[in-house]
Amino acid sequence: MQSFRRIFMVVKIILCVQIILLAFGAANAHANETPAYSFVYLGDIHFDKKSHHDFDWVRANKPNDIRQIEDYVRITENHTPGLLRRIQNSIDSSHLRINMVVQGGDFTEGLCGSRRLQETQFKDALKCVRKYIPRTTFVTAKGNHDITGPGAKEAFDSVMLPWLSKECKKKIDSASFFFFKGPDLFVFFDAYHNKDLDWLEKTLSQNKHRHAFVVIHPPVVPYNARSTWHLFSRDKEKDVRERFLNILGANKVVVLTAHLHKYVVLARKTSQGTFVQFSMNSVISSPEISVKDHLKGLNNYSPALVDLEPEFSPDTKQQRQKILEDEKPYISYFEFANFPGYAVINVSGNGIDIDIYKGDSDTIWKNVPLGPVFDN
Repeated sequence: MQSFRRIFMVVKIILCVQIILLAFGAANAHANETPAYSFVYLGDIHFDKKSHHDFDWVRANKPNDIRQIEDYVRITENHTPGLLRRIQNSIDSSHLRINMVVQGGDFTEGLCGSRRLQETQFKDALKCVRKYIPRTTFVTAKGNHDITGPGAKEAFDSVMLPWLSKECKKKIDSASFFFFKGPDLFVFFDAYHNKDLDWLEKTLSQNKHRHAFVVIHPPVVPYNARSTWHLFSRDKEKDVRERFLNILGANKVVVLTAHLHKYVVLARKTSQGTFVQFSMNSVISSPEISVKDHLKGLNNYSPALVDLEPEFSPDTKQQRQKILEDEKPYISYFEFANFPGYAVINVSGNGIDIDIYKGDSDTIWKNVPLGPVFDN
């Protein structure tokens, strides 16, 4: 009987030790887990005021852009504050889960006419952001409008690079830069001055990461009527573009773009792997937003996309159709729509999904898990 009791006690002790070890292991694993987080993604904004422009210069050099400037001034006054307020409300209601805002370029309208005026435009845009989003990290890519006009590039360097250094908590001396958010790598690529693929490849390959986001103003993959508006689109850049695509595919990146003022989610196959491209437009021109031209499925990635803007450059229609036709075999997922809004991108060890919002609404239009997009 005593032998039986001893055996029973030994078994009991062993079981207790195993339970303690399992509990400790689970607690330790939980402690080492990277918390899930979210960030807001904004497309073009084109912040503008009439006082930002030397209209003598505009009339002499960009006369066809005067109406565009007037539109963006109206949008900045009437609708941009509402968008920024909505983002702050989303941040507040997320209980710190949303802790960064990423903007994909054309933060400002540009076309100011002098470095002094462009610097004022950047400073006013940043003041507006901080008025409505006072504390959250705000990081932006370089867009073509941000550097359009005399002295604009120098203004970007003098105002925006110090801002980005402060927001990223590291010295940034170029619009091509990177930072980590937990185990995830965020790479911002200058599409206009520092198109250094050696730097991009090294940054992605030598910085161990869980997920990688590449933020770049123009799209990498064409997807609408303006199918010549993607990076490395010229015939003489064919080999450069192929290398560029393979770098993105090899690292299975999520490319965040803007420029075309459209919504798109697509997957692009390369010989080295598949990457996803996501685009958003955040120029909200009306309080009532409807979704137009919503297309989904590979059959909709075709030369027919050119017909969505029949008045755009009709003399290049065949060229633009051929670009889409040539690209089609590499597309494994496609969704497109025409509307402005914003996105909340949710990131965790389980993957990435995107909540899409129309205009400055607080209601999700749709959620897009990227796992199935990569796997198609």
